[in-house]
Amino acid sequence: MLNPYSFRKLKESKYNIPLITTIVSNPDILLAIYLDSLILPISELSIVWDKKMLDQIVKGYREIIYHVEKLSKQKGVKLRVIVEPSENSVYFLTSLRYCDIRCLNDIQENFQISDNRICIKPLFNPRDKEPDRILWSNSKYMINRRQSLFFNLWERAKPLSREKDKSS
Repeated sequence: MLNPYSFRKLKESKYNIPLITTIVSNPDILLAIYLDSLILPISELSIVWDKKMLDQIVKGYREIIYHVEKLSKQKGVKLRVIVEPSENSVYFLTSLRYCDIRCLNDIQENFQISDNRICIKPLFNPRDKEPDRILWSNSKYMINRRQSLFFNLWERAKPLSREKDKSS
């Protein structure tokens, strides 16, 4: 488990050392480490969200994602997202202009990779509708596996249609 002291040391090293793969459940550290993984990338941020996670983002974290998109554009970060869209998320997704979004049905897991250095996987308690912990890793093995999965999903996914529905 990641305690506040270890988290501080990890953050001071820009998440390079120590090399760890751990479950983070402390609510204060969880939010901080998740937000850092969205805001800190300097070259690339790759995200996969299933319907459940995307609905959480739309309901409670929409403004954070708008901010991440703006920061990514300012810093020149390559921002790519694969989503399993829902009816509730289409307007939100089409409002993201800097983000390269692709859609895919039946996504099995959520994760994000920041600069090929950090991998985060939100974990849901089966009884809760929100993630209550995350799997966090800076292990090259874990990152390479998730990066490979991301590329495979990216190839199968279809670009988000940003055109208005013509039947409306």
